[in-house]
Amino acid sequence: MRTHSVFQSVAQRLLGPDVSLTPDSTSLRASNGQRYYAKIGSLDDRDQFIGEAESLKAMELAAPGLVPKLIDCGFIDADTKERDSDVGRPYFLSEYKDIGTLTTAGAKTLGKRLATELHAYKSPDGFGFHVPTYCGRTRQENGWYQSWPECFDA
Repeated sequence: MRTHSVFQSVAQRLLGPDVSLTPDSTSLRASNGQRYYAKIGSLDDRDQFIGEAESLKAMELAAPGLVPKLIDCGFIDADTKERDSDVGRPYFLSEYKDIGTLTTAGAKTLGKRLATELHAYKSPDGFGFHVPTYCGRTRQENGWYQSWPECFDA
């Protein structure tokens, strides 16, 4: 397996000109030792990739360090394609967090952070989201609400 040229381009642009990526089991390993999660979707996955990227950015604002940090999300262009059919396909690159199996105490800590930090955060627009998100392939329409219960109910 080799690393798609779009990820090499992103690594050099955002992580440094001397950084290169190589496949490493379930992630990409950078020459600086960091690991990253990378994926490329089909043309039909564009909105889903945007929703996932925007969700990670919002979760990072609400609970810093809890989720992988988004490095880049975009669409393959003519400069980073490997095949003509790649143009327009979405790509996604984030930190890789290998949390392994959680202990009972670790799971409780994670659950508490999710419940208290993510659900307590209120953006300047209220509770909600500005782009559609997905649960698997099911599109979830979003909007803005004044309370978390209203948002969750929608």
